[in-house]
Amino acid sequence: MAVTSRSMGASQPESGKALPALYVIMVWQVLVGGGCLYVASQILQIERIFNLGNFVQIFLAGVFTLIAAASFFSAYRLYQINGTGRLLAMGIDFTGMVLALLYLGHITGLYLGLDTLADGLYRSLSWLWGIALGYMVLWLSWRFPEGNLIRKYGGYAGLGVMAACVVIILLTSGLLLNGISALVTNILRVDSIIVIVVAVIFGMASAYLLRKGDVFGETTSQRDTWQGWLFLMPNFVSFVLFFAGPLLLSFYLSFTDYNPAQQNPAQFVGLSNYTQMLSLSIGTLQNSEQRGAEVIAEGHAELTRFTIGDSTIVIGARDTLFWYSLFNTFNYCLFLLVFSIPPALGLAMLLNSKMPGMKFFRAVFFIPSIAAVVGVALIWQWLYDPTIGYINYAILQVVNFINGLFGSQIADPAVKWLTDERILMLSVVIMAAWQVIGFNSVIFLAGLQGVPRELVEAATVDGANRWTRFRKIILPLLGPTTFFVTITTLIAGLQAFAEPFSLIGENNPSTAKLTSVYYLYNLGFSNFRMGYASAVAWVVFIAIFIVTILQFRFSSSNRAYSD
Repeated sequence: MAVTSRSMGASQPESGKALPALYVIMVWQVLVGGGCLYVASQILQIERIFNLGNFVQIFLAGVFTLIAAASFFSAYRLYQINGTGRLLAMGIDFTGMVLALLYLGHITGLYLGLDTLADGLYRSLSWLWGIALGYMVLWLSWRFPEGNLIRKYGGYAGLGVMAACVVIILLTSGLLLNGISALVTNILRVDSIIVIVVAVIFGMASAYLLRKGDVFGETTSQRDTWQGWLFLMPNFVSFVLFFAGPLLLSFYLSFTDYNPAQQNPAQFVGLSNYTQMLSLSIGTLQNSEQRGAEVIAEGHAELTRFTIGDSTIVIGARDTLFWYSLFNTFNYCLFLLVFSIPPALGLAMLLNSKMPGMKFFRAVFFIPSIAAVVGVALIWQWLYDPTIGYINYAILQVVNFINGLFGSQIADPAVKWLTDERILMLSVVIMAAWQVIGFNSVIFLAGLQGVPRELVEAATVDGANRWTRFRKIILPLLGPTTFFVTITTLIAGLQAFAEPFSLIGENNPSTAKLTSVYYLYNLGFSNFRMGYASAVAWVVFIAIFIVTILQFRFSSSNRAYSD
């Protein structure tokens, strides 16, 4: 069978040595396509997949069918010595190798070993100081010039201390003995060996095609293109598996009544979830004794009422908790913007000065931004404690001082920060603002250092005071920075979940309507109404998208980007 060179300006191969291997790869691509078709047929025969409904089975079968078609097409184009077939086969084989290795980690218990390692690190926290000490010795030894004995042996000592601490941690976690033996045992299983062989074949096929660009008449631009895609491939696979796939699944579930706690498969309900969530009813009370439920539609509960002139308007909703959570979310964002952006700007102005120790304080103020939310919440729970918390203690000292100074009889307020619904939102906002101020300050600091010093000096020479320079020069030039900080803080506020969940917990009934994301979490993972929770998630996404677009459209700082 003769192999000819066709499209994309492909030239004849340098020698016939490459052709037998190409035939082997063509056969492999056909086998991959056949395997994908077999998987697609088996998916269609499964009775149910987590009760998600037939649509998910059809969709997954369609995906594997498309992969099979792409694999058959790549084999055909490889037969034609066509660059398109080579690139397509490389993509399929490289992706197959990555997926096979990921599956190998699952069947060998590698991911469970990472949990064991984390548990061992928790039990051996003191040895982590040894790693830090070893690194410090290594860093200090590098301060000495080349050839110095302290540099040489100090480096060995630092590396030795770090290696010894790592070995001790592995021993205490059980990975060095039990973990490795279990991993070897699992690798020697038949299914593990099969997966390894498949991963090796995928890797060898993609590596061979990668080196044979001259056979396919590859140009420099084509080589740069596939090399770029090759670097993006691991991230692309991760994006498809852990972001795009769940995103599409949640969109599908938002049109169903999916409940994982029930045995019945998900049923398609159309826009029912959205209509129930967004449905409102408006009525006018005829007199003050009339109940709100009498003037709104059936199935609606009173959401709020307000008076216009002599008329009292009642607004009802089918899902009042959704509207409460949405309203609270926007309130949360508003307070978060107020409590985090102006203080961050003031702190950045202070850190931008030439006072001694500013580099140290820049790092200190940034620490809360990188701290874990759970740890931060534990600290603030202690601070908010109504009995032994430092915040209430400070308030009591201020009250006592005022009473002693003016002879007043002001009582101790004994604020219940985490149980009083009237200030619950404020408690969460204060903690969240404290954590985000450091990040916003760093961004503002970068913007301040980009302000031309010549303009400020010229304004000073012209007699402008500090406030005038800030208002007329610095603040306008910080427009793009302020815009970025506002957008990121606003989006973080609209997505708030970890802060109220960690600080208040799910046992408090007020948290169910505290933020929209917390509300959908409560729907999906406490009440198991996954379909309805997915619809709430998409509405929240649309709200975030609209707010961001409006911010881009109407923010005066947006002009700075288009200049």
